[in-house]
Amino acid sequence: MIKKILENKNNYATKHQKSVQTSPDRFGFVTLPQRPVRDALPSPYLRKRCPLCFGGTAHDPSFVNDIIVCIDACFTQKHRQAPCDPPRAHPSTTFLSEEAVQSMEASVGKLRETRGRAPIPISVDEDMVEPGMNVPPSVLNECRDSFKAADERREKASTQFFADTGLMALLCRHDRVLWMVNMVTAGEKQHYALALLHELLENLPTSMTVGVLYDIACQLHRSCLKWHFLGKELSRITFSTAVFHAYAHNWACQLIYHPRKSQGFGLSDGEGCERLWSDLKKVIPVLRVSGYHQRLFVLDSQVEFLQWWSLLKLGHWMARKWKICTTREAKAKAFLVDQDLPRLRATWAEQVAAQMKPSLRQAKKRGQLMVETVLALSRAVVAKEAEICKLEIELTSVTTDVLLLDQRLQASRAQLSTMKSSLSNKIAALGIKETKQLKKLHSSPYLHCRMNAHRLRQCKFEIERIEHDHHKAINEQKLHKHISNALNHREPAILSLVSQYNSLCDNMKTYIKDGNAPRHAAQPVKISQQGLFSVDVDDEIWQDVGLEDDHDQGPQPPWLVDEEVKEGIKHVLELDRCEEEKSRLQRERSAMQSWT
Repeated sequence: MIKKILENKNNYATKHQKSVQTSPDRFGFVTLPQRPVRDALPSPYLRKRCPLCFGGTAHDPSFVNDIIVCIDACFTQKHRQAPCDPPRAHPSTTFLSEEAVQSMEASVGKLRETRGRAPIPISVDEDMVEPGMNVPPSVLNECRDSFKAADERREKASTQFFADTGLMALLCRHDRVLWMVNMVTAGEKQHYALALLHELLENLPTSMTVGVLYDIACQLHRSCLKWHFLGKELSRITFSTAVFHAYAHNWACQLIYHPRKSQGFGLSDGEGCERLWSDLKKVIPVLRVSGYHQRLFVLDSQVEFLQWWSLLKLGHWMARKWKICTTREAKAKAFLVDQDLPRLRATWAEQVAAQMKPSLRQAKKRGQLMVETVLALSRAVVAKEAEICKLEIELTSVTTDVLLLDQRLQASRAQLSTMKSSLSNKIAALGIKETKQLKKLHSSPYLHCRMNAHRLRQCKFEIERIEHDHHKAINEQKLHKHISNALNHREPAILSLVSQYNSLCDNMKTYIKDGNAPRHAAQPVKISQQGLFSVDVDDEIWQDVGLEDDHDQGPQPPWLVDEEVKEGIKHVLELDRCEEEKSRLQRERSAMQSWT
C-alpha cells in the first residue's frame, strides 16, 4: 500500500514537473538536488526522510529545538580487506560521499593545528569554566576518561585486517535514518559526527534549531567551542547525552547534559541508533566478506526497507508515545497537587548552581586528599615506631642474632626518620583550613568516621560498572555469561563495602545523638542492599549527604536533606519534560496530517 502511495505522488510530480522545479510540492518526493536553497522549509530530501520532523512548518519559536536527532557509531559493521568490486550505487543512498567526509576531516585537522592540539593546562585551584561551557574542566576530563568513544586514539577495529571499520548514523527521534557515514579509521573520530551535523544544517533553513543526542555530547560540544568547529552554525545546536549512556557521566555533567534535566528534549531517549544497529546485525556476517560497493548497497537496501516499515507505524508510534506521556504526566501531577511549583523550580536552580561550583569542588578535593595523606603517613609512623620497639626488645635477648637485629634496627630507624621528615613537610604544606580539619579529625571520632565513610562511598562507581555491563548486554542472550561473571566478580566486594559504610553511618548517627558531632552535622543516608545493582539516575547513592565539610557550616539546603523537596524536584522535571513531549507530539500530528 505504501508503495502505491509513493508511486502516485511521484506520478503527480512528473506531470507537474515544470511547476514543481520552481515550487517544490509539500511531499518532497520529486527528484531534486539534495542541498537546498536556504528557504523557510527543510530540503526535499529531509521532507522525504521523515514527514513528522520535516513535513510541517519550519522554525517554531516556542520550541527550544525544532528537531531532535541522535548520533552513534557501530564497530561491528566491519568489512575485511578485499579487492574492490565494480561500482554499484543505490538510487536512494543515505551515505555521505567520501569527498564530504574527507573535506570535514581536513577542516578539523586544519583548525586543530591552527589553534593548538593540547588543551591549556589548568591547575587544581584554577578549575574555571571554559568559555561557552557550563561544566568545569575537571568534570569534563572525568567524562572523557570514562568513555572509550571519547578517546579518538583508541583502536576499536584493526585497520590492518579491515578496510572499513564501522558505521556512524544520524537519525531523527522517530528512528528514521537521515544519513550514514562509512568509517575507515580505527577509532571514533569527531570529524564523522561533524560531517553528519554539517550535512544536516546545510539541508535546514538557517532559522531552525537542532537538539543533538550523543553518547559523548559533552566532549563534542567542548571540542566545537574550543576549535570553532561548525562556525556560527554551532549556535543552532543544543547538545545532550543519550539517556542510556547518561549514567556513565559525572553527576555534574548530568545536571547540564542529561536530556531529562535539560529543556527542549521532552521524552526523547536518543537511542534510535542502537535500535538501528540491532535491526542491521543480521547482515554482519555476509557483509564482512562482501565487496565494498555491494556492502553499501545492501545496507542502503536494508535502511530503505526499515524506512518504509516505520512509515506505516508512525501513527501507532505517536499514539503509544502520547499514552506513555499522559500516564507519566498524570503521575507527576498527582504528586505535585499540593506543591509550590515555582519554589521547587527555584530550588532545582539552586541545586544546579551549588553542585556546579568548579574552584570550590577542586580545592575541597585537594585539601581532603592532603589531609588523608597526612593521616595515612601518621599511622605509618606509629606502626614503624612499634616495630622499632619490638626490635629493641628482641635485641636484649642473648639467644638472637645480634648483628642481624642491629642491621634491621638501624634500617628501621632510618626509615622512621625519613617518614617523620616527610610528615613534617606535608603538615607544613597544609593550609589553615586543612590544619584545622586535621586537628578536628584527631579530636573528633565523628569526623574521622565520616572521612572513612566518604572514602567508601566513592566506590559507588563499581556499582555503575556492573550496571553498565548489565545494560550493555541486556538484549544479547549470548552475553548472559559475561553479565553473570561481572556480577559474581564484583558483588562480594561491593556488598562488603556497603556493610562497612552502613556501619559507619550508624556510628555517626550515635555521635550526632550524643552531641559529639558538629552543630549542623547531617546524618548520612545508608545504602540499601535491595536494588543495589539497579540504581537510577536520581538514586540517593549519587548524593553525598552529610559527608562534605560544607554540610557542617550551617543548615542544610532542602534539595540535599528534605525528602519531599527531592521527590518534588524529580516530579517537576518529569512534568516539564512531559509538557514538552505533548507539545511536540501535537506538532508532529499536524505535520503528518498536512503530509498525507
